[in-house]
Amino acid sequence: MNQSKLVFALIALVVGLAAGFFYGNSAGVKKGVAQEKAAQEASKEASEKAAEEEAAKAVNPFEQTTTNPFEKSPANPFENVNLNPFK
Repeated sequence: MNQSKLVFALIALVVGLAAGFFYGNSAGVKKGVAQEKAAQEASKEASEKAAEEEAAKAVNPFEQTTTNPFEKSPANPFENVNLNPFK
C-alpha cells in the first residue's frame, strides 16, 4: 500500500513537471516573440527617424555652408602688405 502511494506520487510529480515544462515553454515563447516584435518596431521607428533627419539635412543647403569662403585657403593676400607708410 505504501509503495503504491509512492509510485503514484512519483508519476504525478513527473506528469506535473512535464505539464509545467510545456506550459512554461509555450508561454515563454509567446512572450519572447512579443518582446522581439516590440524591439523590431522600436528599431524600425528609430531608423526611420534617423533617415528622416538625415534626409532633412541633405535637403537644407544652408546647413552645411561655411561663413568664410576663404577659411581653408592657403594663400593670405594681406601677408606682405605694408600698411603703415611712416615705418
